[in-house]
Amino acid sequence: MTKTHRLRNIYTLSDYEKAAKRYLPKAVFQYIRNGAGDEYSLRRDQQVFNQWRWLPHRLRDVTTRDPSVELFGHRYAQPFGIAPTGGAAVIRYNADRLEAAVARAANIPYMLSANSITPLEDIIAINPDAWFAAYFPHDPAIIDGVTDRAHRAGYKVLMVTIDVPVAARRIAETKAGYTMPIRPNARVTLNAIRHPSWLLGLARTVARRPVIANIQPEGGPSLFSRGVDAIGGASAFTWEHIKRLRERWPGALVLKGILRADDAAQAAEIGVDGIVISNHGARLMDHMVSPAEMIAEIKAASGTMTVLADGGFRNGSDVLTGLALGADAILLGRPFLFSCALAGRAGVEHATEMLRQEILRNMGMLGVTDLTQLSPDLLRS
Repeated sequence: MTKTHRLRNIYTLSDYEKAAKRYLPKAVFQYIRNGAGDEYSLRRDQQVFNQWRWLPHRLRDVTTRDPSVELFGHRYAQPFGIAPTGGAAVIRYNADRLEAAVARAANIPYMLSANSITPLEDIIAINPDAWFAAYFPHDPAIIDGVTDRAHRAGYKVLMVTIDVPVAARRIAETKAGYTMPIRPNARVTLNAIRHPSWLLGLARTVARRPVIANIQPEGGPSLFSRGVDAIGGASAFTWEHIKRLRERWPGALVLKGILRADDAAQAAEIGVDGIVISNHGARLMDHMVSPAEMIAEIKAASGTMTVLADGGFRNGSDVLTGLALGADAILLGRPFLFSCALAGRAGVEHATEMLRQEILRNMGMLGVTDLTQLSPDLLRS
C-alpha cells in the first residue's frame, strides 16, 4: 500500500486518527490518543466548540482572502502551527524532521519538543524558523545550559512548558502496554509484529541508539534507560525561574500551559512575550477546563502578549473560532502526529493543505478577508 493510497479516504483531520489506529500498534496508538483519568476533558476539548454558532456577514467581496498572521516578528502563511509532541519518535522514523520540513515549506510555526530524540541543532538546520519547547527542572545550571545551547543553535523563540509539576498517569496507554522507558513485553511485541511497516521504522530508530536529546545541555538519557523517569515532573520550578529566564533569554519567551487569567497577568508583568492556553491535550489531569472556553477571559488579562491556544482544535472552523475569541494563532498536535504516522511527509503535507483550505473556505463563508476581521460578534453562544 502506498502512502498516497493511505490518504485516499482522508477528508478531515479526524479521519487520520481512525486510519492511524489500523496502522499503529495498540500501545503506540493509545499513547498518542489517550487522555488523563476517565478522559472527560479529552472529549470536552472537542465538544466545547458545539456551544458556539457562527453569525456570518453577507454580500461582501471575499474574492481575495489572507489567512496570514505575524508572530514574534515573523509573518506566517497560516494561523495554525504544529505543537510540540515529544512522542514523535515512536510513531514514525524521523518524524520530527519530517514535520519541521513541512512546516518550513508551508511557512507555518513548528515547535520542537525537548522530549524529542532529534537534536535541536538538526531541526534548526532544517527549519530556521523553528521554536524550541523546553521542559526545565529547578536546577539553574541545567536551565542555563539548555537555553544557551538553544541560543547558540539559532532559536529565536523559547517555549517553556509549565504545566507538568509532577509526572502524569494515563490509564489507556498503561493498559495497552505503553511504558517509558521502553520495556516491551510479549503481548506488546506480538501486536507490534502485526504492524510490519511501523516496526521497520522503529527498528531504524532503535539502530541509532536514541536518547532524549534536548533536556540537558549535552546528550540525554536513552529511551530504554531509567533516566527517562526524571522527565515530566518539575515540582520546584516556579515563577522565580521564569523571572530569571526572562533576564537571560534574549529572544521571545513563551509559556505553555496557562489556564487562568491571573497567571497570564503575572506572565505579562514579568515581561513574557507570549503564552499558550493549554491543558496539555487533556493528558495531565481530568476535569480541567478546556482551553477554548478560556481564551476570551485570558486574552483580556494578557496585555500585549501574543496569545496562542491548543487542545481539541480539529478543523478550520475550530481554528477560526479560537481566533474570533481572541487567540492570535492555534496549535495542533495529535492530528499532525497521526498524519505523519500514516503517510510520513505526504501525510503532514496533506493535513496542512486540508486545514489551509478549510480556513480559506470558511473565511469566505463568514464574509471576512483577513484575520483582523474576526471578532466575538461573529459568534453566538
